[in-house]
Amino acid sequence: MSTANTVYDEHEGRLATITTIAIEAKAVTRSGSKAEINPTNDQDAEKLVYARAFQAWAEGRIDGNAEDIFEAVQEILEI
Repeated sequence: MSTANTVYDEHEGRLATITTIAIEAKAVTRSGSKAEINPTNDQDAEKLVYARAFQAWAEGRIDGNAEDIFEAVQEILEI
């Protein structure tokens, strides 16, 4: 597997995990078709997503560095 594929796969894995965290925190919702997610613009829920994402990273459940996690959370919350 090439380095580009590995980096892409790691990013996609981060996004999938953080999307799950964001849905559980009610910071985003799935559309009726479940193909799209939409932000709820709930600031408390967004703070919870950051906290839970960094906790998952600290526990080794999400790969990457702190900047990767921060950028992935932003990407999910800004959809």
